[in-house]
Amino acid sequence: MRRVLCLGLLGVVSLLPACSPAPSPAPKAATTETAKADEIAWRHGDVDDAFAEARDSGKPVLLYWGAVWCPPCNQLKATLFKDPAFIALTRQYVPVYLDGDEEGAQAWGERFGVRGYPTLIVLDPQRNELTRLAGGNDSEALTRALTLAAGRRTAVSEVLQHALSAPRDVSADDWRVLGDYGWEVDANRLAGERDAASLLQQLAKAAPEPALQRRFALLALGAGKPDKTPTPAQRTRTRTLLDAVLAAPAEVRANRDLLGYQGPALVALASATPEQAQQLGVQLLKALDAADHALGDKADARLGTVITELALQREQQPDQAIPAALKAKAAQRVAAADAAATTLHERQATISTAVYVLRQINDDASAEKLLLAELDRSETPYYYMPELADLAEERGDKASAIAWLHKAYQGAQGPATRVQWGVLFVEGLLRLSPDDAAAIETATAEVIADLAVQPAGYHQRTRQRFERLGAALQAWSREHHGAESLTRLQARMTATCAKAATSDDGSAGCEGWLKS
Repeated sequence: MRRVLCLGLLGVVSLLPACSPAPSPAPKAATTETAKADEIAWRHGDVDDAFAEARDSGKPVLLYWGAVWCPPCNQLKATLFKDPAFIALTRQYVPVYLDGDEEGAQAWGERFGVRGYPTLIVLDPQRNELTRLAGGNDSEALTRALTLAAGRRTAVSEVLQHALSAPRDVSADDWRVLGDYGWEVDANRLAGERDAASLLQQLAKAAPEPALQRRFALLALGAGKPDKTPTPAQRTRTRTLLDAVLAAPAEVRANRDLLGYQGPALVALASATPEQAQQLGVQLLKALDAADHALGDKADARLGTVITELALQREQQPDQAIPAALKAKAAQRVAAADAAATTLHERQATISTAVYVLRQINDDASAEKLLLAELDRSETPYYYMPELADLAEERGDKASAIAWLHKAYQGAQGPATRVQWGVLFVEGLLRLSPDDAAAIETATAEVIADLAVQPAGYHQRTRQRFERLGAALQAWSREHHGAESLTRLQARMTATCAKAATSDDGSAGCEGWLKS
């Protein structure tokens, strides 16, 4: 089971983990005609030029949005992006590699409504979105979806409207586009003001094929808020849905990540008694094991399945210790995944998941040992340091926790990444050393200074991190008399925004930071 979406840092299972440094801008002449046959002809950050080429060639643009530290991004680099068939497929596109730390990347991410890493978006030469895909899906599914998208010219928003208004007139390919669409990386861009869960339920009722109906029904359950007190009718519908999906190997593979991450919650929703939950949980695990076996029993997938098993254990028996046999299985799968990951990209895609498993079985000592060993192997060691800080904090070692967070911030590479890790450091100070107002103000001022190096950089993830930090600082100020510090920090931000922002909307949003 891969991470579908990298929204944060290590240990955050998204709907939310050595790798290479952020790619340098490629020469603009590196088009599909001059690229080597054994690699993708990425344009690195040249979004406007890519659309110019698309208008000349008639090809759609394939926009990849990722980050060097992101585990599922590295999974793509280790597998799909090296596949000769996929490389050949990208020749039908103008492919753009947009690293989140490249100049202007966060503004592009905001413009295209990107929610997290990795995301793949297909656009026509006029910048109409044809589809978007969650990069954490398996290679076969991504290849199939991008093969279909390469020849399309109808915006996915038009396809959706057609499916809602005249579903019987929608072609099989159009329905497949909606089924493959990365709803989890959509951020309601396609749904708009409509409730995503309700919209997906409509599609489930309108879709022509039972498998696609069940696909949309599962997505609808995942998009909605879980009902803590489902009615008997809701339980029956969910149980019927799960029974049908789990009995169809092809549907299990098509919904592999969704079933892995949300399966335990769906089992709980579908079960009226502990006995029913246990029975359905066993059924889920057997189906996932069969899917893993059909795909070659890869070590990282088997590691994902044990995460699901641990989640079922916690859901069904929250007050009981994890059985020794399950602990042993989890430890064995961690060891197998660690041994199987030999390249830098493979390790960046695997180690954080392995650490997560070890912490789920309360083996923090082994988790810390694995993390410390990886610092010397990884090209982005700062990625693992917040988890080391968390381990230190849990055992009551506040000084070490703060030191790890500071070291991670100092080592972080790239403007957007530095802001993200800087916010983690300040939040650590606020939580662990709230009386040290001077350190908090100094650290926050340094994060503000990081904004100055990214013109018009107050967008997307950078903006979101600053907004989160602002809320945390205001809460701290109320408890620890920090009003004077906040006034000085707001003045620093205003001065920085005046120099860094190049657009009226960017400047206004930035200058309003920390204001009530």
